[in-house]
Amino acid sequence: MFCTKCGAKNPEDAKFCFKCGNEIYVEKTKPIVDGTTVTTDGAVAEEVNPLIDFWTNIINFEGKMNRHNFWVAVFVMALINIVIMSVSYGTEAMLLWYFYDLFFLIATLSASVRRLHDINKSGAYVLLNLIPLVGQVILLIMLLQENDEDKKKVVDDPINNMDNKGIYYTVAFIVCICLVAFLLNRIWV
Repeated sequence: MFCTKCGAKNPEDAKFCFKCGNEIYVEKTKPIVDGTTVTTDGAVAEEVNPLIDFWTNIINFEGKMNRHNFWVAVFVMALINIVIMSVSYGTEAMLLWYFYDLFFLIATLSASVRRLHDINKSGAYVLLNLIPLVGQVILLIMLLQENDEDKKKVVDDPINNMDNKGIYYTVAFIVCICLVAFLLNRIWV
């Protein structure tokens, strides 16, 4: 284990650095001003732009993608999808939307597989999308889970500190709203 203050290597069970006396925290990370993070083992983890990670790994089904990067990228790209569709609807530019939608689908599948790897699940769970409604809800719940490292982090962010029950209630609420909207649409049409 490395000291976060001076960088000296210490025994794994050390509570204080033998060189500088700094207290060694086992489960916390120390943020640095430029966006990088030094973990307790001395490794430097750089913060990655979610959109860059999403698009540069469009056909990468290996590795991991954390929950924050996944959902930020999916929401931003879905909003862009809606804007492109609304601007090009009914014109010859619909071809642009079809191409964007195809790339968005491939990128979302690869990001979903990497997100499943992050929570120690097989990427084959992405095939749950083929089961209407039930499989999609199960996959959504899986994609909303945090990994073990995120559970250990100490963060003063109420959204990330939301317990699993809160996340499940939020997902259930969103699914209920979608079902009600769908049923009302069927009734009125």
